[in-house]
Amino acid sequence: KKRTPRKLPKVLSREQVQKILDQINPELKTGLQKRVIIEVLWRAGLRVGEVCDITVDDVNLEECYLFVQEGKGGVDRMVPIDADTIFWLKKWQAIRAETEYFFCTFKGTRMSEVYVRQMIGRISKKAGVYLRNGRERKRPHPHTFRHTCFTECLEEGLNIREIQQLAGHKNLSTTSVYLSVRPEALKEKIQARRRPIIGESRNDESRV
Repeated sequence: KKRTPRKLPKVLSREQVQKILDQINPELKTGLQKRVIIEVLWRAGLRVGEVCDITVDDVNLEECYLFVQEGKGGVDRMVPIDADTIFWLKKWQAIRAETEYFFCTFKGTRMSEVYVRQMIGRISKKAGVYLRNGRERKRPHPHTFRHTCFTECLEEGLNIREIQQLAGHKNLSTTSVYLSVRPEALKEKIQARRRPIIGESRNDESRV
């Protein structure tokens, strides 16, 4: 049986994320909602369906958690959130409509995954942000921010077990792929290696 090639997740640089965020006007209500959705995808690593499903009761800003109910595989998990994410969630919480879903449509109903994908595609195109996928250039999608989240978590010092818990991965092998995306620690160690110059250990008298 022919083996399927193993492809690494595509991630955004911090500069690319900033370019995308710079296209959004958070002073507008619709702009603020877009900004906060991307924040949750990027900094909490939620799947797009999990963002669309999250309710008001799932957002605990006092305890600094998002409660993901029945995520992939029907598994619940508590996702810790950082101070910046809490800041943006509070801004949205202050003006959002009184509905069951934390993020919703103009009618107050559940937002669709298709809308979020299209929204990110439009903003990324406007920002001129693309990802190289083989010979193609493709626009980022919601899962790109999830991949970026876990890659940055590794760079910020979280270990692979902690990221597995954050991601809600059943198998550690699923999480381990992020070790190869931007192996900065490995790169630093390789670049720190010093290859001796041939003959540098000889003294001057031995040279002819």
